[in-house]
Order: sequence, then C-alpha cells, then structure tokens
Amino acid sequence: MKKTLTILSLLLLTAGATSLLHSCKKKSDSNTNNVSTDAVALSIQTGARTIEPGSTMTYTAVLVDSKGNTSAATGVTWSVSNSLGTFAGGVFTPGGTGSGTVTGTVTVNGKTLTAQAPIGIYLPAVFAVVPSAIVWSTNAGTIPLESVYLGTGTVSGYTYSSNNASIASVDGSGNVSFNATGECIITVTANGITGNNKVYVPVLVVGMPTVTLPVVRVKVNPAGAEIFRGETVSFSAKAYNSSNSEVNSTFTWVSQDPSVATIDATGKVTAVNLGKTIITATTNGITGQAEVDVLPDTAIMVTPIVASISPNGTKQFTAQAYAVNHSTKALNAITMPAGLKWEVPTTGVPVFDIASVSTTGLVTMNSSATVGLATVVIATVSSHTIAEGSALIMVSDCNCGTTTAGVTHIKVTSGTSLNISAIGGPVTVTAQALDATETPVPGATISLCSDSPAVCTVDASSGTIIPVGPGTATVTVCNGGVQTTISVTVTL
Repeated sequence: MKKTLTILSLLLLTAGATSLLHSCKKKSDSNTNNVSTDAVALSIQTGARTIEPGSTMTYTAVLVDSKGNTSAATGVTWSVSNSLGTFAGGVFTPGGTGSGTVTGTVTVNGKTLTAQAPIGIYLPAVFAVVPSAIVWSTNAGTIPLESVYLGTGTVSGYTYSSNNASIASVDGSGNVSFNATGECIITVTANGITGNNKVYVPVLVVGMPTVTLPVVRVKVNPAGAEIFRGETVSFSAKAYNSSNSEVNSTFTWVSQDPSVATIDATGKVTAVNLGKTIITATTNGITGQAEVDVLPDTAIMVTPIVASISPNGTKQFTAQAYAVNHSTKALNAITMPAGLKWEVPTTGVPVFDIASVSTTGLVTMNSSATVGLATVVIATVSSHTIAEGSALIMVSDCNCGTTTAGVTHIKVTSGTSLNISAIGGPVTVTAQALDATETPVPGATISLCSDSPAVCTVDASSGTIIPVGPGTATVTVCNGGVQTTISVTVTL
C-alpha cells in the first residue's frame, strides 16, 4: 500500500447542506467558546466501516463549531438504512449482510444536525482491500484501492467494478473517481484463488460543506502501511479549506492503539505488537486517518474459513502454521508450534453461546442454536509473534433425513454451479434421487441446505435457493446420507 489515500476527517450534514469530513477517535481541541451552543456540524468519529456478521460496532460523534473546536455529542439518535441491523444507543448490531448508511441526528439549540457514514456487513474474504469503506466528496480527487493477500495461493490479478459508475467509477488499477452524490458499491475480485474471492467496498459520496470552517478535510499519506514488529514508517498530512486550497497547519498525531503501534510528533510510526491500529492527524478539529497493520512472523490458517453447522451437528476444522516472508509476504508452511489451542469465545448469554470445540478442532453446534446466528472458532498459540487463525461458523438448518432404500446418487439437472443476484428472486433446483440403473426412486424426498445462510438460504418444500447477500455458498442436495452439492455465487 504505497499510494496516497486522502481521508476526509468528518462526515457533516448540517441543516440545508451536505458535506464530507470523516473522523476517528481523537483528542478534543481546546475550546475557546461553548461548542455545544455554537455547533454548526455533527461528526461521526467512527467513520466509514466494514464489519463481519455477528460482530458489533460502537458509534460516537462530536459537535464542531465554526472555529474548528469540538466537544462530545450527547443524545444522538442513530439509524441504519436497508434494514441492516439495529441500534441500542450507539451500539450497532447487524441483522443481515450488505451495504447501507448509518445516520446520526442530534438537536442543539433548535438546530438539527445530521451526519452519515457508509457501512458494509460481509463475510470475510480470502484477501483484504484498503480502504474497506469510503466516504468522500466529488471535488477531492481519486482514492486508490489497495489489495492485500496473505495466503498460500497465487493471485493472478485483481478486477474492479462499480454497481453505479455515475456515483463512483473505478478503473482497471483500482483508482476510484467520485462523480455525483449518492451511494454505490465497488467490487474487487482476486483472480486465481478459490474461496470467497470478492471484497465489497461501500461508498458514500457527499457534497462539500456550506458552513464556514477553517479546515474541511485532512489528507494523510500513505493511506496505510503493513510492517513487522520493530519496523518503522513515516506519515505526512495536509489540510485543505472549502476552496480546496492547502492550509498551513500543525497536526496532532495519535495512534488509536499504541499497544500495536506508536507514533511520534513528526508522524513516525513504530510497530510494537501484532494487530491493527488507526493513525490520525488532527488540526482545527478535523482529522485524517490511515491504517497500520503489524504483520506476524508466523500465521495460523484455519480451514475451512467459513462453515455452517446445523443444530446438534459437528464440523472438523484444521489449522496450519506458516512463516511469513518479510520481503514478499509469501507464506511457507512450517510445523505447528507447540501449544496449539482451540477456542469458541463465550459471552455468558446462552442464546449467543451456540457452539463448543474440542482440543482437536471438532466444533459441535448446540441443539438449541438459533438458525442464522454466528460465532467464530479460533486456533491460537501463546506467542506475541504468532497470529491466531479463525473461521466464521453459522447455524444452518440442514436436515437430510434418512436414506430411502435403493437411492445410490442424486442427479441435479438444473446445474451444479449457479450465479444469482442478491436482489433477484428464488432459483428453483431440479433434482432426482436415483438408483443404480438411473431410475428415480419412488417416495425419495430431496432435501436442501446451505452452508452459508448469510449468502443464501433454501426452502426445501419448494426446492428453491433464496439469495441473501454477496458471497459464495455450497448448497447440499441430499436424501439421507446420499448427497451432491451446488456451488452458489451471489453477486450484487
């Protein structure tokens, strides 16, 4: 990730005006007046985000006055579009997959201030894209997407597309241009590798603010960095006013998680421990951000990375350790270090503690687990240089019943590989349970089940596959122990 990524520091929507400025947690500037009284904008500090199903995200906001002073915003009302989940206070809990917009609204001295930020909820892919979500304006330049693959396969290249190029378009190198206000999704595909090889980047394009502010956006260069423990990288920043002219500014640099990486007053970052942190540069209440990933010397990969298990069912997971080449970031398989442990995190709330795992990686789903819930299984070694591996597990409703006498195989005549749209309707599966002479067996019932309910579900009674969200799933077509599979890819 060597290209410059300009990050606006706040996303602002004032009464009668829309503007963009995106911010993360920062130290409040010293107030020279009463910000809560003189506020002209609301800023979502959490910014543009992409999270996984089953996780949560806490949103916070600050008030900004015309001099660039800030103070915490209280009493904010939060909502999300496209029925993507629910808010309890500022805590967002996903209720599905896809992209949408989070909106925060607060009333200050009779003025209603509103802020928005994009959010994406997707299953993890086999690679990552930085930034994973974008909020930007139409006159602030392009943003390059940087793809990062840390795996054992070989990526033959990346392809890019936008589901609404009139809002934001993307070229063959991953440079995103912002053409009009609105929302869209950029899809990045990693060619040549198997699994979930698509990443979806939600984009929100807004106009510039009409309120008077000394600084409206901050650009941090580079957009992000991947370094190993003990290594350093230097960041720089520039501030711009509403005329898009650079403003001479002094920046306050902060690492949101100094246990991962520290930063000094000049923007020099030092990697401390494995993990990810956000680096921010703040001036006049406006913050720009960049992402720092501190990479492991050794990584653990769990297979499969995503799986669905029916209540009372089991699934065997395996783990492999890899040494990470510091120069090429290629992975080389090594013997698993001693002390491998398997874990399914618990919350203490029975409805969410849906599975357990043995010392050998065999996951057992609880008989009372609710279909659609999710958790993770983790393989870890106690070492500050070894990254844990994890896989997402979801509760499915797979029940193949008992094998009917005479059934030897399942024939799917509607195709064993389907590409369907997330906004399309159900797709009917045509299948037969046959005997050894290719004759249909009378009374043999065909059942369907999906290994990824976040991608597609099934209606066994009608024999249909119902798209839910983008990704790849395996639908099992079965009669008791006799089964075959259909590979289903759902796109936006």
